[in-house]
Amino acid sequence: MPGDKETPLDAVKNDEKDVQDQEVVAEEGASEAEPEDESPKVSDEDIGAEENSESSDEDTAEPEPVLEEKQPETVPAPTVVKRGGFVPMVLGGVICVALGYGAANFLKPEGWPFPGTNTEELVQEITALKAQLAEMQSASEAQAKAQAASQDALRSVLEQKISEMDKSAEIASLSDRLKGFEDRVTQIEARPVAEAIVSPEATAAYERQLAQMQDLLNSEIARLEEAKDKAVAEENAARAATAKARLQTLVDAGEPFAEALTDIGGDVPQALQDAAQTGIPSVTELQESYAEAARKALVAASRVAYEAGEESWFQTVLRTQIGLRSTKPKEGDDADAILSRAEQSVRDGMFAKAIETLGALPEAGKAEMQPWIAEAQKRVDAMTALDEVLGQ
Repeated sequence: MPGDKETPLDAVKNDEKDVQDQEVVAEEGASEAEPEDESPKVSDEDIGAEENSESSDEDTAEPEPVLEEKQPETVPAPTVVKRGGFVPMVLGGVICVALGYGAANFLKPEGWPFPGTNTEELVQEITALKAQLAEMQSASEAQAKAQAASQDALRSVLEQKISEMDKSAEIASLSDRLKGFEDRVTQIEARPVAEAIVSPEATAAYERQLAQMQDLLNSEIARLEEAKDKAVAEENAARAATAKARLQTLVDAGEPFAEALTDIGGDVPQALQDAAQTGIPSVTELQESYAEAARKALVAASRVAYEAGEESWFQTVLRTQIGLRSTKPKEGDDADAILSRAEQSVRDGMFAKAIETLGALPEAGKAEMQPWIAEAQKRVDAMTALDEVLGQ
């Protein structure tokens, strides 16, 4: 059909049809040439038959059917047909290759014969990565906005204080006005008495006005100086409060606080200076490490008590082998009771009281608790020094 696009398969079929038409024409030409080839062969056989059979008419008639039967056998296959049969074979191979290629393209598995990657999994992974990236970007943007908001608030407060202090323009204006009055008075005083056109009353009025302007200028300057000092003090107080709040946050979290300590300035207690680089143990760390330290202390104290005959074998086994220990405070002066009361103080965050309670432990138990007591004492000293700094 005109206008339709001819595909490679249609072109191959058209070529095969042309070749078949050529074969048919070649066969027809070969069949037309057969009578010419057969006529000499038939005449030679007839001559042979006439020479061999002289006696009867029946003998002469018999060779004819024999010749007719042998004619198809003696006709050789046209060489043209054999030569033309190779082309369909080639075309058939081309068609098979084309069909195989098409089937491979439309029916083959993904990536055959070389397996490829699963695009669905790649899409899912890319989508997941994009989602994670979006979450990270949103979190960082929110944090940046919060920091920007706090900085803007602090900046606005400082700008307001500075604007209140910036009264230099007013002072300059008053100074100019006062200087103008002084110049006028000087000019009046420099004139000769004969040329004076101002009465003594007017001169006195000018002098009074000049004195009033001087007093006004002095009072305004004093007021501005006082406002400036007040603004500076408020700014310093705000900075100190911010630094103290930051220091308290870092100390409570157990983070290093050397930089925050520098911002505060002034006299800093030695306990804070010693812990500034590494920080102090946090409340959570001390609470979590107490149980293991108490277990070791109880085991050591129980063994000493058993050897001294102060504790039964069964109690010693329960405490040393099974690790049985009281977690609720109870009365008594044995190691288990002392450790239970100290643990309650640790839960309440009262580490100074816990250290004081642990002082009643036997020497064996106290030796095992000493590392924990040292860490707790470091926090107690740092918090005491921090309260002193915050109270300044």
